[in-house]
Amino acid sequence: MLWRYGAIAALIAAAFVDWYYGLFRSPGLYPWTGWAALACILLPAFAWLRPNRALAAVAATACFTYTLVNPLEKEFGLAESLALTGVLAVTTYRAKSWRDAPLIAWIVIALVTQPVRYPLGSTELTLAMGLLVVAIGVLALVGYLRLLGNAREKQVAAVKAEQKAEFARDLHDFVGHHITGMVVLAQGASRIVERNPAQAKQALDRIDEAGGEAMAAMRRMIGMLRDDAPVAPVAGIVDIEPLIEAEPRATLAIDGDTGDLPLEVASSVHRVVMESLTNIRKHAQEATKVDVRIQTTPDWVTVKVSNDGRPARPGNGFGLIGLTERVQALGGRIKAGPGIDGGWVVDAALPTGKATA
Repeated sequence: MLWRYGAIAALIAAAFVDWYYGLFRSPGLYPWTGWAALACILLPAFAWLRPNRALAAVAATACFTYTLVNPLEKEFGLAESLALTGVLAVTTYRAKSWRDAPLIAWIVIALVTQPVRYPLGSTELTLAMGLLVVAIGVLALVGYLRLLGNAREKQVAAVKAEQKAEFARDLHDFVGHHITGMVVLAQGASRIVERNPAQAKQALDRIDEAGGEAMAAMRRMIGMLRDDAPVAPVAGIVDIEPLIEAEPRATLAIDGDTGDLPLEVASSVHRVVMESLTNIRKHAQEATKVDVRIQTTPDWVTVKVSNDGRPARPGNGFGLIGLTERVQALGGRIKAGPGIDGGWVVDAALPTGKATA
């Protein structure tokens, strides 16, 4: 990541400043101080760039100990403070519970005490207070970022839960559709089995086919169920035309036979078109043309919705998350992004299930 390279560059620059002001200019009586100071730069650097709780604790302890036992009036350690600030940020961001609070407090203490040298003067106190302000600012900023991340995770979870509920409603209707047909065929076959055995066998074959279709739908969607989902009618290909009529800029082209698509596939095609048109109304009001193209083959149905407006800016993308969840549950794939000739394009492909029928 780019921030890692920036952090490495900042640490190298700060370490050079420390060296320039006497990192390895220790008197012969204390030759270890230069190497100890270098260790107090490297340990927090590793704990920052490769986050680890144990390493963070060791780094903070080393920096704090060196500050206490340093026999020289060493200048303020810029590199150590910068590295500890990074350690504080990543440790706070990765904290899992309040059990990490002592470690965070210990890192703050190690950071704030970096300027403390004997004899203690006003300059050292001022620097310590400044670092305390920096530490509080880092904690506040990281806390805010964590709140934003948690809020987005909850929104994504809500979108996925809503999508699961819709899968449950659709599955109820898919199975109901197939079972109703199977019951009707079974009743007819029982009445004509003696008079016309050949026609009764055709009905039984159709029952077997309908049962296979129902089982295939259940296998594709059983993992997305919710028990408390209400029942609602399922939209299909025929319901796309009213969506197009409601959008004056849109034109619809259908290539191939969509009449015998599985219900869950047809419903997902409808959802892709509906969500795409909704996003166009929200984010591409300047678009003058919207093309909706549906194409079927024996194995796949593809949906392409494109417009000539400006490419949309990256947003929360919760609508796309829901579509992706739905399409992938059926074994399909979906992609949204700027078109080659400009504008915005949503491409989806869903298997019809006929290849394995």
